[in-house]
Amino acid sequence: MHCDFDTLPPRVLTRVFEYLFWTGLCGDHRAEQMVLPIGQFAMLACLSVSHAWRKRAAGLFYRTAVVAVGASDTVMTASGEHRVRTNVRLVLESGYAPKTTRLAVFSIGSMMPEDLDECLVASEFAGFEWPSIDTLYFYHPLGPENQGPASLDQDEPIDSVNRHLIASMPNLERIYTLSGTCDSFGLFALDDLINERMPHLNSLTAVAQGPLKLGFHGSAYLLKRLTMSTVDPTLAMHALLTDNDSIASSGEESEDSERQREHLMPLTVPRVFAELLVQLDIGPIEPDNIWSQFFGINGASGNPDIFTAPDFVCLRRLRLVFGLPRCLRASDSRRKARHASRQHASPGPENTVVNGIYPVFPRLESLTVEHYPYNILLFLENFPRARLRYLELRKCPHRFFELSLGVFTSLQTAIIDVPRAPHASKSEDEEAWISRAFAEKMPTLRSLSLVTSSILYQVELPSQHYNLNQLQHLHLGISMRAMEIAKLLFELPQLRSLYLEITNVMSAAHEYLSRSVHPKKYPGIFTRATLSSSLEELAVRLVDLSPHRSRRALSKTAYAAARIPSILRISTQAEYVDDLRATIVKVQATKLPHVDARHLDTVQLHSLVT
Repeated sequence: MHCDFDTLPPRVLTRVFEYLFWTGLCGDHRAEQMVLPIGQFAMLACLSVSHAWRKRAAGLFYRTAVVAVGASDTVMTASGEHRVRTNVRLVLESGYAPKTTRLAVFSIGSMMPEDLDECLVASEFAGFEWPSIDTLYFYHPLGPENQGPASLDQDEPIDSVNRHLIASMPNLERIYTLSGTCDSFGLFALDDLINERMPHLNSLTAVAQGPLKLGFHGSAYLLKRLTMSTVDPTLAMHALLTDNDSIASSGEESEDSERQREHLMPLTVPRVFAELLVQLDIGPIEPDNIWSQFFGINGASGNPDIFTAPDFVCLRRLRLVFGLPRCLRASDSRRKARHASRQHASPGPENTVVNGIYPVFPRLESLTVEHYPYNILLFLENFPRARLRYLELRKCPHRFFELSLGVFTSLQTAIIDVPRAPHASKSEDEEAWISRAFAEKMPTLRSLSLVTSSILYQVELPSQHYNLNQLQHLHLGISMRAMEIAKLLFELPQLRSLYLEITNVMSAAHEYLSRSVHPKKYPGIFTRATLSSSLEELAVRLVDLSPHRSRRALSKTAYAAARIPSILRISTQAEYVDDLRATIVKVQATKLPHVDARHLDTVQLHSLVT
């Protein structure tokens, strides 16, 4: 059948080209770490399909100049052959250069700074001034073997790259950069460019693969969005915290641990005018001195003043990732490490702020806190808890089990990493806190995620009725029994998606005995024809189960799905998908009383992403 692609609505064509522009033909892992227009060249073929396609795709294609270093294409210049793919010549020849608003520079493979410098010249971008470009995407990761301070001979190429970018883009307002390169002093690869444009930047994203160091000399007066972080520092932090006991006992530290601690050294934030910030994402930072680099407006003059306490009157999204406190650095002795563990169990010092006044956040809606080493209850009191709609807490163990989610009266999404209890004998604190969370009255909560790293025992959900009647999405990364599926669906009538980790399955004898107990708490839990009429997606991860118990857990999942007529998708690990499909076929062949399992014919089975 002939299909006339010219008849596609313009809005559909535009959405298709936008998808190609940002994700490419098959997607790319680079988009997970920062937003990059990685599909620029995937749109090249679309320009030749028809006039309608060219009209819609040309705007995206020509408005972004791309320099892909290390590509398979080669460019011959007077200095030799260079592996670079670029559309700069096409942009210049098409006449779209005055409308070009973005530059995307990214490397394929571990390319060195001199390669970037030579390719910027070979692409002809560095030979022109682009006053219309206001946004830079710079992606230059390195392999582990090439990370760390560069040698002295790399300083000149890094300086040259910065000079080219400064001279070519005089009106730069937004910088999004991820780099594993730093000069011989440890400064970030684009430090000179950021320092030059800082007074005029509206948005800055600086992500480093190692310690992030910036040598700022000025203040940011126009900055609205600031992101400064390292690539996934939580992995290094987790490895360090698990090694603390061995380090304290031996008094020695491995080379890898020392490198991880350097990776988590607190960064230096530029002096930023707090009144205009809308989004702030920084870390790792010092837990003892968070807000000293931010300043506000002088009440007398009405002008920004670096000696005035900051008020984040426009801030809506805040993410704070804390690094290692000074007393947990690699140079500390065993005695200091013991003292640090006692100190961190206390409320901790007050944060140093301008004039001793803590900032206010009147419009804050989203808050993420990771690895806060002191009293998390006192820290959360500094934010408008009744206004927050999104709350994420990860690895904040001290006084955590006294936290009540009920004080966040407007909360819509909660992602909580339940820490391990401080003593093995108090492991029931985790289960008690989870039980209280389900009993909290949170009528606005729509999505809840609870995760714990401990799988030593199963968590049994409370028997009382839950107060989360409006909950639609539930993610439980905690050790549970297969029996909990029915209990959750019984108590959460609006649930649309459910994720569980199953670490235990009752034997036939234990299940028979439980059937005489559960009906008293949940009448009809075993006989009701429908467990849920709202659930659309069920994801089950089987953890540390024997083959026999795995088959039994899959059977429980299939029989539960037969009583959920609204189910559309079921997900589990890839190695269990075929067994689950066979179990569903078996359930369909079994005549269950008062259960119509015909909806299982259209259920989709997916593999969980590891």
